[in-house]
Amino acid sequence: MAGHGVLMIFSTLISGVLLWIKLLGGWEVRPGRIVRFDIPGTEEGWARAHTGPVLNGVMVIAVAWVMPFTGLKEKLANRLGWIVVLDGWSNVLFYFFGNLTKSRALSFGSNRHGKTNIFGVLGLGPAYFFGVLAAIALPIIGWNAIKNANSTTTEGPISDPPATRLSGLP
Repeated sequence: MAGHGVLMIFSTLISGVLLWIKLLGGWEVRPGRIVRFDIPGTEEGWARAHTGPVLNGVMVIAVAWVMPFTGLKEKLANRLGWIVVLDGWSNVLFYFFGNLTKSRALSFGSNRHGKTNIFGVLGLGPAYFFGVLAAIALPIIGWNAIKNANSTTTEGPISDPPATRLSGLP
């Protein structure tokens, strides 16, 4: 699960290159020689795509770290873990696809920012769906971690890491 979070953070490097291209107006092939071309999106949109996925990655890494301390049954823990992972990835896609549509992937139809296209739907659809599921999953994970921590006599998760991880977690 944590590996997914790291890859989400890695996606910010890719969007950082795209931000660089957008700001520069092309690609510098050697000092002073820029091959000029434009990519879709705005400077602000690529800046968001360069920073937003970091927090999604951190969310997934944090949940991966906490999950073994929830005391949840393995099947439920696996299901909730996948919801969080898919929420993280759907938000990464939201940031990228938001640059490929005038609507910024903020609505399924056109909005005040402009007309939508397939990228608007692909950006918003999964983020909306998994966002709703994550709004259910995260409190379950958090409350169970608190409840389980309060019912144990160990020193806590930092000084007492789990010996094994749940086998089905992503």
